[in-house]
Amino acid sequence: MLVSLRISQFGLVDDLVLSVGPGLTMLTGETGAGKSMIAGALSVLAGAPVPKDLVREGEDEAYVEGVFDLAERPRTLARLREAGVLPAADGVLVIRRELRRAGRNRVLINGILSSLQVLDQVGPLLISVQSQDQQRELERAGHARDLLDELGGGLAQRAAVKAAWTAWRQAEAELAERRRDVAAGREQLELWRYQRDELEAAGLREGEETEIAESLAVARHAAEMQSAAAAALAAVADEDGGAQARLARAARDLERQAGRSSRLAGALERLHAAVDQADEAARILERFLDGFDGGPDDLEALETRAQLYQDLQRKYRCDVAQLNDLLARLQARVARQDAADDDLADLEAGLADSARALSQACAELRRLRRGAAPGLARSAEDLIRPLALPDLALEFRVVPRLDPESPLKVDGAACRVQTDGADDVDLMVRTNPGEKAGPVSAIASGGEKSRIHLGLTALRRRDEEPPLLLFDEIDAGLGMDNALPVAGLLRRLAAGAQVLCITHLPTMAVHGGVHWLAKKGRVGTRTLLEVGVLDPAARVDEIARLLGGAGVKGGAETQRSYARDLLRDAGREVPESGRRGRVNAS
Repeated sequence: MLVSLRISQFGLVDDLVLSVGPGLTMLTGETGAGKSMIAGALSVLAGAPVPKDLVREGEDEAYVEGVFDLAERPRTLARLREAGVLPAADGVLVIRRELRRAGRNRVLINGILSSLQVLDQVGPLLISVQSQDQQRELERAGHARDLLDELGGGLAQRAAVKAAWTAWRQAEAELAERRRDVAAGREQLELWRYQRDELEAAGLREGEETEIAESLAVARHAAEMQSAAAAALAAVADEDGGAQARLARAARDLERQAGRSSRLAGALERLHAAVDQADEAARILERFLDGFDGGPDDLEALETRAQLYQDLQRKYRCDVAQLNDLLARLQARVARQDAADDDLADLEAGLADSARALSQACAELRRLRRGAAPGLARSAEDLIRPLALPDLALEFRVVPRLDPESPLKVDGAACRVQTDGADDVDLMVRTNPGEKAGPVSAIASGGEKSRIHLGLTALRRRDEEPPLLLFDEIDAGLGMDNALPVAGLLRRLAAGAQVLCITHLPTMAVHGGVHWLAKKGRVGTRTLLEVGVLDPAARVDEIARLLGGAGVKGGAETQRSYARDLLRDAGREVPESGRRGRVNAS
């Protein structure tokens, strides 16, 4: 809950610190006293946009800071962590909005720079402002649907609809993409097949081009190479004067004397090695001459093969490795195109399955909505009728979103399906018997909307960890007697929670566990907003002021007596008659 609120250089506020406790707090003050500054400051902490003209005249910067103690609110802490906000170990969270006349505003959460986007997520978990502007939520498209799903047990099924809708759209996108691929492939298929067949027939192999170049060099100089190889073989292997024979004889001549000299032994070792190398060279030359085939036919075949490599690389503008990669892609394209009919059939079947699943999910959500709507309307009526709306009739009307061009059918009718289902839900209101029901925006007055919104808020606030609720003149348009049920509902909401209500009615104000008074003061030439907590005697004076008194028989004392009676009836502390009151400054 909110522990303290600090406002600095904001509008008429110089520097104001308010301690906030549990239960129902009432804020009163004369018209124009600046009560809206408190509401505005809380709205700022909840993430509302802020005009720069709220920075106090003569100052460059203003700020609003709220300290929240969330130690006993594990669910709120968990949701904050999901949003990336980390409270202190003791559960304390400090939110600060800094407003600059020049330059960018800032959001600080526990002293760390954050963003308005993050505040938009976490602010509503901590503060909910219910003012004339917020009551327009009743007119927001989707408000009644959201309320019905939340309170009628439809949120899980609505999540299932969203998941089914996502799967259907994905299946639809995959089929559309495959159809585009097939259409584009039909135009290219013959070219792909020709290129594939050409590269497959070529049978290119990495490294073969180098081998062909070597073979061509051999074939083009066949005679010279054959003559040179034969002469070399004769010089090495001739039995009489060849190198091999002479080396062998030299080795035999040294063998008898090698044992007598290490140098001769070394020479003998090298002669033996030379004999072995000469023998190996002779065998290589013999194999070369035995396998030599460098005729014109071989030369022509090699040149044709080499030209094929050159032609294909020039044609496709890539090397051999890239040509083989291209072949693999062409084979895959042709195979994919050949499988197009089967693929399309499978994707169409998958789309049909996902459409059926989505339609069934929407039908189930519609069934839940229609089943919950009457009971929710009755519950809301029971809460709202005592709020000076005795003849109120509410109806959550679930209307299929029909669309003859939609491919999806729900309960046999083509409907426009979105992530929230296939229905529009309207909150229909009748405030006077015998009149026709209509949308709340068209039927209800401003005050009636306030009370309807209050009742629906009470329905929604079954949460064990509600935010601070601020009601800004929820009693607008009500007489003093009719305000009593509204006050009772506020007290009910405040049990175990925090509720702050700005009011002008004494019959509302007496129900607060704490009473704040807003008034304007003067410091030199400056006007300042002051907010203080009224002690019991000062509270009697303020209730008497709200009651009026000019021209009343008995004057101010009669009004103070009436104020004490109202406080006593509300179960609040009543001071002794004649005791002077005091405002405790905050």
